[in-house]
Amino acid sequence: MRHALVASLLALCGCSTMTPSACAGANWYQLGERDGLGGGPPRIEVYAYQCSKHQIEIPAADYLEGWWVGNATYHDRVGGSADD
Repeated sequence: MRHALVASLLALCGCSTMTPSACAGANWYQLGERDGLGGGPPRIEVYAYQCSKHQIEIPAADYLEGWWVGNATYHDRVGGSADD
């Protein structure tokens, strides 16, 4: 839980770099969902690049699955649909 919080806080600051513990301990599904809820594009390339500096490969499928769920929820909340 602590690692997920650290990863979430680091991800909120676009200029921050993911630490090795944040890369390894993040809940990538939740991180993707949170990013999707913001309505923006997926940030998987940013996270993958930052974590690759620590030789850590992140589970992109988990992140993207969460992002799709969050993004669909975002579109539902703003009165549209994810398919629009």
